[in-house]
Amino acid sequence: MKHLLLTTIAAVILTAGCAFRPAQSIDQAAALNMGLVKHDVVYRTVGEKKLRLNIYLPDKYIGEHPWWVNDGKGKKPTLLYIHGGGMVEGSKDERALNVLPYVYRDWVVISINYRLAQDAKAPAAVDDCLVALEWVYANAEKYDIDPDRVVVSGGSAGGLLSLLTGMLREGDILCGGKLKIGENKKVAAIVNWYGATDFSINPAPIHWFGEDADIDEYVRTLSPINYVRNGGAPVITIHGTEDAAVPYEQAVNMHKKLRKVGIKERLLTFTGKKHGEFSPKELTQIYQDIWKFLESAGIKTTVD
Repeated sequence: MKHLLLTTIAAVILTAGCAFRPAQSIDQAAALNMGLVKHDVVYRTVGEKKLRLNIYLPDKYIGEHPWWVNDGKGKKPTLLYIHGGGMVEGSKDERALNVLPYVYRDWVVISINYRLAQDAKAPAAVDDCLVALEWVYANAEKYDIDPDRVVVSGGSAGGLLSLLTGMLREGDILCGGKLKIGENKKVAAIVNWYGATDFSINPAPIHWFGEDADIDEYVRTLSPINYVRNGGAPVITIHGTEDAAVPYEQAVNMHKKLRKVGIKERLLTFTGKKHGEFSPKELTQIYQDIWKFLESAGIKTTVD
């Protein structure tokens, strides 16, 4: 299995994401722990297609054989990260820098690939994400994952898939029976970066649904807003008001519904901002707000 070291060069690119820690006299990027990356681990095989993930581990490098050892800090908060790309592009490697704020905070991070529209139409990607979540739980002991602190997150299409992954429950039926949800693992929280929540507002992605899809059925069963129910996971959403790709109205409507049923939620609104258009200063504040939200939801975000 191929092992890759996280480099401090990459950390510099996402300095905004690391700035949530108090100011110190040392370079924050240079202080990033150089953990271990397990690259291209197969978590599912569908036909001849192997679906892979990367695991970012905050292990300790000791400078001599066996080189890497467990850091001894016990169970850790864990991020399941789902990349975006409109269901037609993107990968766990292309979006690797997005997980650095969590790596810097000594989380275990699982970043996955899933079947894109050109490989399989909806609801295949949803099914892959659910299987990935099962993989996280099945490997919790091996990788010091705290099952009570598994958070799912993604941007754009990844935000949509994160919401569905965290909100679907046993008995739910998607796309006219193409996916029936069995015993689904729970997540501690969902961090949604401008993901679609309601395809009755957002233009239906026919390229993902497929030309022969029952559009009304797909719109209904693939819209996260329709899975807002009592006892759901806390949700924090980051969204700009001028988002043309995913209208901001969707986020507003979903968070109203979340509040109505008593689910802990927060909508971070950025006036005048487009799809994913945030400045380094705004990103710094966003991550501070994410940590605060997770802590307020009872999720300890640091590792002792």
